[in-house]
Amino acid sequence: MIDRDTLQQAIEHHRAEVLKFEGLEYARLLEPVNHYPRGSVVLPQGAVVPGYPSIGRIQSLEAGLPRQFDQPFWAEEKIDGFNVRMLRLDGALYAFSRGGFVCAFSTDRVPDFIDPAVFDAEPDLVLCAEIAGPDTPYLEGSTPRVSEDVQLFVFDLMRLGQPGFLPQDEKFALIERHHLPPAPLHGQFTPQDTEALGQLIRKLDAEGAEGLVLKTADGIHRAKYVTGESCINDIRVCAEQLLDLPPEYFTNRLTRLAIYLAEHPPEDRASLEWELGVALLAGLDGAIGKSRTVGRVSHTYRCRFREEAGARRFIHHMQTTGGRHVRFVEGTPYQEGGYWVLEFERLFDRITGTLASALAGDRQYD
Repeated sequence: MIDRDTLQQAIEHHRAEVLKFEGLEYARLLEPVNHYPRGSVVLPQGAVVPGYPSIGRIQSLEAGLPRQFDQPFWAEEKIDGFNVRMLRLDGALYAFSRGGFVCAFSTDRVPDFIDPAVFDAEPDLVLCAEIAGPDTPYLEGSTPRVSEDVQLFVFDLMRLGQPGFLPQDEKFALIERHHLPPAPLHGQFTPQDTEALGQLIRKLDAEGAEGLVLKTADGIHRAKYVTGESCINDIRVCAEQLLDLPPEYFTNRLTRLAIYLAEHPPEDRASLEWELGVALLAGLDGAIGKSRTVGRVSHTYRCRFREEAGARRFIHHMQTTGGRHVRFVEGTPYQEGGYWVLEFERLFDRITGTLASALAGDRQYD
């Protein structure tokens, strides 16, 4: 709980802000308050939906497992999507983004993925899930686990007003009882099972999966480990944004890839190096092509809504937070296959400006 006085002080000091979504007024934390992390949501009466914590990364299985774990853990697949926390409040379903906003897209689509009756049996339950697929409104890439539209994968459960996550056995039981769609589970391991876990991660790497999240039975201790292919794929889908993303986005992935290859040497390193080069240069080639043909570098997104009102709420949110960086395609949303389809593009300003100047023949200084 966060009492009213504490919340008001946080708002006055710009550590929190009040937002409205339809009939719900809530606050999201811009900074930690009372040990609740940034992105936590304060509901009416002071109940808090905690922000999802950052998960530490293991770079080396052989060195990291025995150092980070002293007990068995579950290996759960890490899905390449975006994080939401879902709950029911006063009869309405809401999905909150990692930043603490009500996500109009996810809130609209929740009934496609779960039976809301789960909240009849478990009214205080909070579902932590990943939404992934080629038709998300936030990500350029996708997961090989979803071929079209989007799907939802539940990976943690919380109870409103209680700290921490539910233990793994309770989570598994609730997922099975209420037919919730789980993140793929790949078994239980010990810190000494580096060879077996290495075989699993190489299999996932070959499938194009992002990696694993390792969780102890109590749900408290956890770490993530990603595949080499996921590093290359991140570079591939974001190469057009080379100047608009922080340099660390690319250097971190190159470092992870190098450490991954040192621990899991590929049979054909030359082909992998070629793939990495193509991933970077093909994206930049695409950016140059867009600059020449349409005069801007951007990425186009396509997503589906069950209700037109949901699409309109999403447009309002993006125009409010994205401003001039977002352009909606004329004629959207439009009806198709029982859904309202929305198309828009997100502009990449820095690379747009740099390429326009370079291709116009301007003099540039390094």
